[in-house]
Amino acid sequence: MYRDAENRVKDSFQAFLVQGANFTKNEEYPIIKRDMVPNHPPRKIMPFSKAITYRGDLSDYCIYFYSMDETFERVRKKPKRYLSFFKRSGGIIGFDFSVHTDMPIIKQKAQMNDNLSLSFYFAQNGVPLYPNCRGGADSVNEEYLQAFPKNTLIALGAHGFVRLKEQKQEWRVWIETIIKKLEPKGLIIVGHLPKEIILTYQNFTNLYVFDSLIEERRKEQKAYVH
Repeated sequence: MYRDAENRVKDSFQAFLVQGANFTKNEEYPIIKRDMVPNHPPRKIMPFSKAITYRGDLSDYCIYFYSMDETFERVRKKPKRYLSFFKRSGGIIGFDFSVHTDMPIIKQKAQMNDNLSLSFYFAQNGVPLYPNCRGGADSVNEEYLQAFPKNTLIALGAHGFVRLKEQKQEWRVWIETIIKKLEPKGLIIVGHLPKEIILTYQNFTNLYVFDSLIEERRKEQKAYVH
């Protein structure tokens, strides 16, 4: 225990993030509540790296974190500082600290837990949340998915993950797993998604595909050239 000069226990491990949560059985991931998730998809989206310096009205924008971890590491360090900021937005897509299948399993679980804990904290305090489902190795995904509500909107980041044939196949498997386990009312996809994947899975759930910031800039450049 860590205590201050007045003998109060210091929350060095940010236990406040999961205050009021229920947890999965073994790993104790905080479980996202169904009523935290809006019934409708976002109107517009904006990356955190842009939103944090945006001077306009954010109420129509859902903020997402599909970028390098260092661009939003500050939120993990001091989450309370950003609560009022996120409340000014139209909501957030859940956190996306990197999870890769070649990471040590303990690191994958730690990143998954941080993503869920931060997402839960802001949603518990009134920020609309579209849960981001970023899985890892097959051995850790079963319990991880138990932290998500069924029959709600679920978000996925696609940018940079579906370029190669092997990546497309991994994505197909992951989407099929999510559809089977969570039965989502819709998938919010941020980033380019190949047409064949859209045509396959739009028969099983609603797909809402948004351009990432990089893709928006590419389209702007093409429009400028022409």
